[in-house]
Amino acid sequence: MNKKKKRTQRRQRNIPELLAPAGTMEAFSAALEAGADAVYVSPQILNARAYGKNFSVEQIANLTQTAHSKKVKLFVALNSVMKEEEIPQCVLLLSQLQEIGVDALIIQDLGILRLAKRHFPKLRLHASTLMTVHNSLGIEICRRLGFSRVVLARELTLKEIAHIAVRSSMELEVFIHGAMCFSISGLCRFSSFHGGKSSIRGRCVQPCRRIYKWNGKKGTFFSMGDLCALELIPALANIGVNSLKIEGRLRPANYVYHVVKAYRTILDADGRDRKKALSVAVDHIDKSMGRPLSKGFYLSSNPKDLICPTRTANTGMFIGKIITYKNGTIQVGGKKNITKGDRIRIVLKDNDRQFSARVESATPRGLLKIRPETVPEDMKNTLTGALVFKFDTKELENRNRQPSTLHKSRHRNYHDKAYIKAKKVISQLKPPPNQRKNKITEPSVTIFLNDFSKLQNYATKHTKISFLFILSKKNLDSASRMSVNTCIKRKITWHLPPVCFEYQLSSLESLIKRARDMGFSRFQISNLGHLALPFKGARLTSSYELNILNSQALKLLKEIGIERPQFSIETDMKNIKETSKHYGQEISMTVYGHFPLFTTRLRHKIYDTKSPVQSQRGELFFWRQDKDLGYLVSKTPLSFLDLGNGLLEIGATNWIIDLRDPYGKKTKRFRLPSSWKGFRRLLRGKKFNLSSLLQ
Repeated sequence: MNKKKKRTQRRQRNIPELLAPAGTMEAFSAALEAGADAVYVSPQILNARAYGKNFSVEQIANLTQTAHSKKVKLFVALNSVMKEEEIPQCVLLLSQLQEIGVDALIIQDLGILRLAKRHFPKLRLHASTLMTVHNSLGIEICRRLGFSRVVLARELTLKEIAHIAVRSSMELEVFIHGAMCFSISGLCRFSSFHGGKSSIRGRCVQPCRRIYKWNGKKGTFFSMGDLCALELIPALANIGVNSLKIEGRLRPANYVYHVVKAYRTILDADGRDRKKALSVAVDHIDKSMGRPLSKGFYLSSNPKDLICPTRTANTGMFIGKIITYKNGTIQVGGKKNITKGDRIRIVLKDNDRQFSARVESATPRGLLKIRPETVPEDMKNTLTGALVFKFDTKELENRNRQPSTLHKSRHRNYHDKAYIKAKKVISQLKPPPNQRKNKITEPSVTIFLNDFSKLQNYATKHTKISFLFILSKKNLDSASRMSVNTCIKRKITWHLPPVCFEYQLSSLESLIKRARDMGFSRFQISNLGHLALPFKGARLTSSYELNILNSQALKLLKEIGIERPQFSIETDMKNIKETSKHYGQEISMTVYGHFPLFTTRLRHKIYDTKSPVQSQRGELFFWRQDKDLGYLVSKTPLSFLDLGNGLLEIGATNWIIDLRDPYGKKTKRFRLPSSWKGFRRLLRGKKFNLSSLLQ
């Protein structure tokens, strides 16, 4: 049966699209050969896989032409958060991609969204999983903003996805295979905390894969296994999911081919052949050489098999342990299925060190020859007992998937057209006149507290300070027992947490209604889905969880009703200064607090809230459990107060000081100083990226 007839039959059976990753030309060709309906790739800027090889604009043009010639769609993942200085190159790239005619962009940044909708309307937009869309309200807001598809958060169960699908007419995309992040996507700040390499900007250093010490034991406590939803494909199709996505832009062609082939086999099988198809598919998955597999969160909101602290965090097929090593020759005990050309990863499990090498030759007795220079000098005498994994093979290199098979783009003049359009758009993005007429020496300060009953300790003494509280039944009960006058109510804002699963929405709506009935009118949103809640007539601000790093994103939030949008805590001073020039208004920032580095749905039985977690560098962290979610919080708070004068000078004049206890204990009484300089003396902490550079 020819491919055209097969595709027609699949459409008639309403089979979801199979979306494959490609980080190299070979992986792209592998995805096409294995039967992908669509392929997503990354440009060399503004993508969430910055460490990959990625593709030039010219290559993307050729990939698009090649994919379209085979009736396959080509998506571009432009899913990083951009800094202010990156806006001009983003505009040019958007212009080029529109001229090329790619099928869709996958984005998370609200600034990119604003640029695309205003200036490049032909571009079809998909909301990235990094936007943390996890309920029907988030999908509704994405629809209003102009997205045509939403990539749902990976922490949802089948039941939750089914509820969302019933309530939405938008296209839904879900991940079905590949690496899983410990933190809910879009809410991880651990990598940035380690040295400015932000995960939401594609530079994650994978702190979740590292070894930690907890309760006297060492382990990979936060390293998740890979997702594999082979057996759940019929259920996802019945729910109405439109696209099934495979993770893996950093994976080799061998992985892409076998994983895509596995899911293609399942999707093409009818009911009578499904059992046989599953057997064939499992064989392909075994050949892909990923991490240990699980069904993710699909069958449970707290699965037991996602974490195994005693196993290594790397990908690959375990071969055995090194018996001896000398001058590039390794003797391996255990399995011997290694051949010349395979790539291996050698792992020193105890100290979290590893390196990879190509096998130059291999014997049946397990003697492997690698280039001696690939072994780090300080590891040459410590390889005995190290673990060996095979993670790539030359098995498929002779197949027909070389760059020479690519079509050359027929859009020869897209460069000139795109450049002319981009130049015009950039000229329209000149900084507005500075609206800050007078030099500001004192910020407006908002204090974030745990317990509403503590308000009486502060409110009467500090008329210039406002307050922020979590919107909860407990805090509203406290507010109802206190006689809070109208003047004080105007100084109180209620914070909505960034994660609210579908079954929690009705409770959240009830809390908002109760707060409104009590006379409160100010709310802080931390997820775009909150905008679909009953806030008519309310005054809205936003939290740092929306990951805003540029003036275009700030302007979009203002346009959709956010009175005071807040900047990301991951930013640096240079970026705030550049953004402030183009925004022209005062910027709001959280300047002190213990911030969650991980926010996760996983609740493992070994996670102990009483004992600290220690990294190999000696850093201490604490685990906090709050109903459905877990948080990893650094013992060291973040504080930007030492740089306060600089913040005021560049327009960051609205400050939030988070005095909540990060470990769930009762907040100690804190005597508020009379000026922000008093806060600076009392609240010391790490400056995060503010005094260095966000990467």
